[in-house]
Amino acid sequence: MSKKFVIVGAPRTGSTLLVRTLNSLEGICCHGELLADFVRGYEDGFDPLAASKSERDDRASRLLQQRDQNPENFILNALNTENTATGFKALYSSLTNPRWREVTQSLLAMPDIKFIHLTRHNSLRRFVSEQIMQSGGPNHSGAGGKSEKRIKVHIDIDTYRRNTAEIEAERRQVILRLPEKNLMDISYEQLSADTVATVTAVCQFLGLDTRPSEIKPALNKVGAADLRDSVSNYQDLLDNTATRALALAD
Repeated sequence: MSKKFVIVGAPRTGSTLLVRTLNSLEGICCHGELLADFVRGYEDGFDPLAASKSERDDRASRLLQQRDQNPENFILNALNTENTATGFKALYSSLTNPRWREVTQSLLAMPDIKFIHLTRHNSLRRFVSEQIMQSGGPNHSGAGGKSEKRIKVHIDIDTYRRNTAEIEAERRQVILRLPEKNLMDISYEQLSADTVATVTAVCQFLGLDTRPSEIKPALNKVGAADLRDSVSNYQDLLDNTATRALALAD
């Protein structure tokens, strides 16, 4: 029976890097987001690059219909594979959404399911990254981002603070429900600084015998590394006590 796991976190905390790196390892199947307004990254051998647009659209529609008809059964089937370990990604907002209450309860009722909790210490960097992504800017190599493409976003500090407070409230709500003995916390900073070591630790947590030499990061980060190249009102971040330390942290 496949070992089951869920990757939990907020947007822009490294989940796509973790999902794709795990999927590159033999015996691991990690789906993408299955509990959003869409079904993204369902791993069933379908190759979107080899398919036509109509084939991709038909598949997306079919998966969404199957999920919406019986969400609990859809998730259980997704986790029931012949792989050594199978999991998927779920954002805080999905696990706190009343629409998926029964699915979440079913997951929590599984005695051996593991939860990998991703956080990002620098909440300002996370928010800026999300704003750039929403503006169509670069995020990672797997999404077609180009490092030479520069997008600057204006950061409204009040919006940042509200967004951060909302995510923190969701985090607390989710973490209180997760079984501590089956929970692993890792940070975006750890994952991006040493992907191999972090993924090796994740594999050990899942009970998998995976050697570091078998692991290669599946994505490369693209885009500006300096916030001054990403934020049009960078000086505002330095002038505000809520953001100054975070703006200077990296």
